[in-house]
Amino acid sequence: MLLHVFVSDDQAVVKKNTGMEGIKIIGTRELSEYSFVRSLYKKYAHINMDHFRWSMKPVLASYLLRNGYEKVVYTDCDMFFVNNYDFLLNELNDWAVLLTPHWKNTDPLIDKESFLSNFTSGIFSAGFFAANPEGLPALDWWAHACHFMMGPHIELGIHDDQRYLDILPVNFENVKIIRHRGCNIGSWNYEASVRSYADGRVIINNKYPVIFLHFDQMLISTILKGHDGYLAVYLEKYRKTFEEDGYQLSDFITNLERLTNANLMLRIKWNLKIRTRIKRFLYRQAESL
Repeated sequence: MLLHVFVSDDQAVVKKNTGMEGIKIIGTRELSEYSFVRSLYKKYAHINMDHFRWSMKPVLASYLLRNGYEKVVYTDCDMFFVNNYDFLLNELNDWAVLLTPHWKNTDPLIDKESFLSNFTSGIFSAGFFAANPEGLPALDWWAHACHFMMGPHIELGIHDDQRYLDILPVNFENVKIIRHRGCNIGSWNYEASVRSYADGRVIINNKYPVIFLHFDQMLISTILKGHDGYLAVYLEKYRKTFEEDGYQLSDFITNLERLTNANLMLRIKWNLKIRTRIKRFLYRQAESL
């Protein structure tokens, strides 16, 4: 197993000794002769580098699959695995592409904004996907779509690289939706993927162990504010992982100190939000009488 780290700028990559085996750093220049790379860089890099690197997800995966790899798993750089994920690799023995849903709230009475985001940011998370060579047609289509348009164009039904994933299970064979709720835990699935504690571990919906979390700034924020406290143990492990490699998490999360010292008013705000959800639940129950 080899970890490829993609560096999206067009500078020559200085490959220093990372002190870790099994890591390969690959830059845009090394891929410049591969399909779409130059065109994507020319179209997006001078406007928004995020748009370029997001559009490179299916391109990089297809490049690796066409150059000898039998299975490719993509994760955003802020994913953190805490339990065994071999079952995901095993799924690629039978399925061409793996996708993980956001598992956002689907009840508008619980949280209207979360409900509506199902139709604006998409059903599936682009922070994780996996594929084998049979998935190349789907990856190529996704790359074409990203080349066509990137960015948050809600009025057009497009959200960067992500909304395009909604089409994959419809248009392509052997696309597997990973229904293990312990995969891709984020702030967005707080209502639908309920965290609890049992037998000395955190479980999701009273069934699933946590496999990996998406530690974007929003999830870190909600944990530190006390809103998603069950996941605090994983955030501490995440922080220690940085420290063991000689870094501080605050080097990458600019307002981490402020979030860590969240004041009383912030905590009251979160508590009020929870109370509002309870009121909505009671209102829904009353409607059914």
